[in-house]
Amino acid sequence: MSTLTAPLPTDLQDLRPLLHRRLDEATAEELTAVHNVLLEMEARRLYETLGVEMDGDWAAGRLTKENIEEAIAAHRGKHPYR
Repeated sequence: MSTLTAPLPTDLQDLRPLLHRRLDEATAEELTAVHNVLLEMEARRLYETLGVEMDGDWAAGRLTKENIEEAIAAHRGKHPYR
């Protein structure tokens, strides 16, 4: 049966070996595409987490325009542009 028409496993434990098998059979181009998708998923997850944390910090007054500007100035002092 083609993996394109095969039903998805209902048990997530069955999905892991299926994905491993598919990765083992993937071409270099497909692996690159899968890697890029996984990076995008991680970036989105981190962005969402960071957004929630930043909202809390803004609300609590721990994150302000002034301390952001101070952090940027400190970073630029340590890493001046060339």
